[in-house]
Amino acid sequence: MRWVLKFIKEYNFRYWISNLMIILGGGISKILPVILLGEIIDKGIYESNFSIIPYLFIISISMYFIGRLITYFGILIMDHVRFNLAHKLKVECYKKLNELNQDFYEEKTLGEISTLLTTDNSIIHHNMCFVIKQSISMLTTSILTTIYCLYINPILTLIILIPTPIIAVISKKHIKKSKELYKDQRESLSNLNNYIQENIEGNRLIKTFATEQKEIDNFKVKNRNLKNKNLEIQNMNISYDNIVTFLSYCMQILLTLFGGIFVIKGYTTMGQFIIINSFIGTIRKPFIELSGFINEWQQFRVSVSKVRKLLETEPKIKDKGSLILNNWENIIFKGVNVKLNNRKVIKNINLDLKPNKTYAFIGEIGSGKSTIGKLMLRLIECSSGKIEIDDNLINTYTLKSLRKNIGYVSQTPFLFSDTISNNVSFGNEDLKEEEIKKCLKLAKADYVFDLPEDINTIIGENGVSLSGGEKQRLSLARALAKRPSILILDDITSALDFETELEVTENINNLKYRCTKIIIAQKILSVKNADVIFVMKNGEIIESGSHEELLNKNGEYKEIYDIQVNNMEECI
Repeated sequence: MRWVLKFIKEYNFRYWISNLMIILGGGISKILPVILLGEIIDKGIYESNFSIIPYLFIISISMYFIGRLITYFGILIMDHVRFNLAHKLKVECYKKLNELNQDFYEEKTLGEISTLLTTDNSIIHHNMCFVIKQSISMLTTSILTTIYCLYINPILTLIILIPTPIIAVISKKHIKKSKELYKDQRESLSNLNNYIQENIEGNRLIKTFATEQKEIDNFKVKNRNLKNKNLEIQNMNISYDNIVTFLSYCMQILLTLFGGIFVIKGYTTMGQFIIINSFIGTIRKPFIELSGFINEWQQFRVSVSKVRKLLETEPKIKDKGSLILNNWENIIFKGVNVKLNNRKVIKNINLDLKPNKTYAFIGEIGSGKSTIGKLMLRLIECSSGKIEIDDNLINTYTLKSLRKNIGYVSQTPFLFSDTISNNVSFGNEDLKEEEIKKCLKLAKADYVFDLPEDINTIIGENGVSLSGGEKQRLSLARALAKRPSILILDDITSALDFETELEVTENINNLKYRCTKIIIAQKILSVKNADVIFVMKNGEIIESGSHEELLNKNGEYKEIYDIQVNNMEECI
């Protein structure tokens, strides 16, 4: 709870004053009117002092309305704090998710992250500003009424409270048992959410393989697992509620039995008996509601641990640089090695990249080509060796300025469920319509001009309405729209036909602004016009040179060329 309170630091005064108002209002509206009712019976009716009855009655009604009014304003203030806490928690979680690196997303499922941002956040602010408010108010009122009952008749009150030690022992066991059950339920919910997310994203694939029934059956299993967890919790709560309700009902029986004897024997007045009888519901209520509060508290603890773990996770790649990257002159890789999951991905890479040149990396799948681009973007870090830009280590530049200079198109492009225009201008929101269309033409994505709403057409989630080649070209247009000084293209022509690939390659090679192109590909056609081609195998550069130079070496590149092209030089 202390950890959560720091998120409402600026609202601390309002938070505690609202709690105080709710407690005070509850005390005034629930306690004073009952005490005055007892006074009306004892001093007004029994002593035949009828003149004070209207006076006490008016005061009683006034106290009730004053108490409710104080409570009303206390709840208004608390709701203001509650919604500000909800807003701040979600913003902080979202900011942290944007700071964390790719390794975090490889370990966490989308369902778990989604549950954390929605369900867990809701549970936290609900408990902090509603459950705690209710429990404090109820507990305070119950304690005050118990103290007053002890004051007016301690023996009768102690008799009524006989079942409370038994309730305390049962509650302690219930808390211990419910802790693990709620943790398991939370995991089952995350698994179900993740399964739903994957099935929505993979809907086309499921239909293609005709595995709808299999997925439905799998969903039933996961949903049944969540249902069973909920039933287990519910059965536990029902058993607990029945026992506690029975024991609290015994308090009422004890009051009726012994209270009647006390009144007959003259050990207590009728007014005092009515006061205790009216207060017995207030005294019993925390015990009856205890199960609900325990359940809420256990969910709160699980949710806080999840959210806290997220917010306290430190990104492995930190933005500690202060230099601003602009108009660079050379990028040098010196003995760069990268080790991921205890496997060396690239080994002893040495490069010297110059502005306005075209470099290409070619090689078999898993040879480490894509890792070069990720290193330049600082999506991953070197395990050893170093990367320098203009004699400064790459991590001395701010991440923002570094990535602003790089246009990156991955081999699995992602598009937002938005207009084509907004997708293209994602990294450069100042683009005018003519500039957006120019980028689309350069990327050979001019198919969008035939769509009903042109560049204002909304595409589905991740461009579900587009083909693989159309998505690749749209992603390329988005990268070109940044006018980057470095353009990294990671196998972007894999889904393009021969003619389109030729046109896209030519357009990239003839950009009108200062831009270094880094082409990562498996096709000779995509790399043959590069100034320098690097051939990679098992994470190492085994050959480098121009297309002609590499062909003359009769090495790995020549083998790739022969396999892919044979006698296709007549066509290119």
